[in-house]
Formats: sequence, C-alpha cells, structure tokens
Amino acid sequence: MAQVRNPAIVKPELLAWAREDAGYDVEVAAKKIAIKAEKLAACETGQERLTVNQLRNLSNVYKRPLAFFYLPAPPESEIDLRDFRHFPDESEHKLSPELRLEVRKAKSRRDLALRLLDELDTTPQIFEATASTNESPEVVGKRVRDILGISFERQLQLKTDYEALHFWRDAIEAHGVLVFQASIDKKEMRGFSLWFSPLPVTVMNAKDSPYGRVFTMVHELTHLMLRSAGLCDLGNDQLEVFCNAVAGEALVPSDLFLRESIVRDNGTPRWSDEELSGLSSRYSVSLEVILRRLLSLGRTTQDFYQLKREEWKKSKKKGGGFAPMPLRIVAASGKTFVRLVLDSYHQDKISSTDAAQYLGTKLGHLPEIEQAVRIPTLMKDRT
Repeated sequence: MAQVRNPAIVKPELLAWAREDAGYDVEVAAKKIAIKAEKLAACETGQERLTVNQLRNLSNVYKRPLAFFYLPAPPESEIDLRDFRHFPDESEHKLSPELRLEVRKAKSRRDLALRLLDELDTTPQIFEATASTNESPEVVGKRVRDILGISFERQLQLKTDYEALHFWRDAIEAHGVLVFQASIDKKEMRGFSLWFSPLPVTVMNAKDSPYGRVFTMVHELTHLMLRSAGLCDLGNDQLEVFCNAVAGEALVPSDLFLRESIVRDNGTPRWSDEELSGLSSRYSVSLEVILRRLLSLGRTTQDFYQLKREEWKKSKKKGGGFAPMPLRIVAASGKTFVRLVLDSYHQDKISSTDAAQYLGTKLGHLPEIEQAVRIPTLMKDRT
C-alpha cells in the first residue's frame, strides 16, 4: 500500500457502498473528487488510502456526513423503490444520483417528522384509506373525493393553477400523508410514493406544471391506497393505467362531467381549443386531463386525442420565474413538515439552528417561512 500523508482510516467497503448507493460509477465519482479512477478503485479494495481532504470531497459528492465513513459496517441500502416506469428498449435503467438523493431526502424528512412528533408528544393522523384494482376507477375516484372532502362547489371556486395545487396538496396532507417536491428531469420521474404507516410519503416533480403536479399527487395517492408505492412516469404499466384512471375520475368525476351541456350536446369527436380551455378552467385541471376524460368517456377519438397532444407539445411554453425563498422552502417540504419543525422550535424541542438546518435555510429566514405557512395544526394530541 502506497504511503499517504494524513490518511483517512476507513473501511474500504464503506467507500464502495456509499458510491454505489449514490448512483455513481467509479469513473464519474473519481472525476468529481479530482482523483484518478484507478486510485478510487484501489481505495475501495483496501490497496490504497484516501487523504482526509479527499474523503471530505467524497462525502460532499455522495451527500453523506463525514462520520458516515467511520461506521463499523455498511448499512442496508435506503433506496428500495419499485419502478413502474416504461422504457421502449426494455433495458435496465438505473436511477440517477439526483433521484436517489431525493428518495433519501424524502425518507430522512419522514424519519425526522416522526422523531419530532414523539418529542412533542403528538401523533399524526393515520392514513387508513385502501383500494383494490378489482374495483372500478369510478368507485375509487369517488372514494378519493369523499376521503379528502372535495366538493364540486369548492372545486369550482378555484381560480388559478397554483390555487388548485395548494388546495389538493393541503387536502392530502390533512389526511396523514407527507407531500414533498423534488426537482428532477421529467423524463426520469413525474412522481413517486413511499408506503409507511404512519406518514406515507408522496413526491411530485417541481419541474412539472401546477396542474401536472395536481394529477401526480392524486395518482400517487392512489398508489398509497393500493399499498403499491413506487417510482412513476404515469405511463403504460397496467397499474399506472389504473392509477391514471382513478386520478382522472377524482379530478373530473364522470357523472358531473357528462352532465355538462357542452359535453352532453357535442355531436362530434372534435373539440375547439376554446371548448377544451373552458372545461379545463371549470375543473381546474390541465387540457390533457380534459381531453383524456373525453376519450375515456367516448366523447372523442384516439386520433383526435393524439393530434391535440402533438399540437400542445409543440406550443408548450417555458415556466415563469422563481418563487420567493420562503415559498420554495414550503413547496419542497410541505406545510405539515414545515409547521412541525417550527412547532418544535417554539416549544424548545429543537434550537433555531436545528430548525434552519432541517428546513435547508438560514436562521434569518425562519420568520418569513413562518409567515408563508398559515394553516391550523394537523396533529392530534396523544391520549
């Protein structure tokens, strides 16, 4: 073994495990920490040692605390996610390091939430809703609305896409589900869910449109009801098709939709952009959800559906500017998690430094974040 000044005395298997769990191959990881691939490979087999500075660089790349590399043995992998995505070439598609990190973040937030709840002597509402693929999407979609307390009258009051996003997210979080956001390439992930009890988790993609995120949330909620959580692209897998159908029914109930005069009286499979936009605004969903509902209910054809989808793809506009920092913090972690951290801080269970660290912000931003979260507590006192 070559002599190294200030060597990091860690177990080689921890280096290999951390790299693989982060989703990097040896060449990419070595480039990121500015050493040769041969050197990193040799360190992972115990033939050479990293310096302490190189280990610090490596911990930053793998998003692991330095203390992790001094554990006595590698832990079990934190990434255990069923993959419902569909790829035409049917080859194996590994999760990117960015997505693997978001899965770890989601689990870490949930674990932290449980710890803070215990210290506050409170308990989250238990999500008990279930469903089966033997049921019809219409039945399950109605159950989703009933569970969340969604009335058509309230839905009609929603004026903007972001108002709809907050409305559905608040309703889901109020029933014992943690809803987070991640910023990942949409080609890799539209959403994923992790089944736990208590506090199951859903994660939507911040790069999606607000209406797209609404659909993802309800789709992932269906997965939780089925206890079939995993990674989704809302594609052609049989279970994905079922969850899509439930989400469509929950957002645009067929009994109400078919009573709409414009839907009931239209005698052709063709729909103008004005007609589709009017229905989209009325139900606070995307144009594509409306068009898909028309297709599934026999009010248009597959050819027209594909034609309009292609038109919309070509005319899609880029999103707007960045939201203010407090809103970005709340959007990433969800109101339930943010309030739980702030409640713990105000009750002296954690320090202000802890609160800022848990929310991924600076101390001075805590008052602004608190102003951004104006909801009643969702936790029940423990009896």
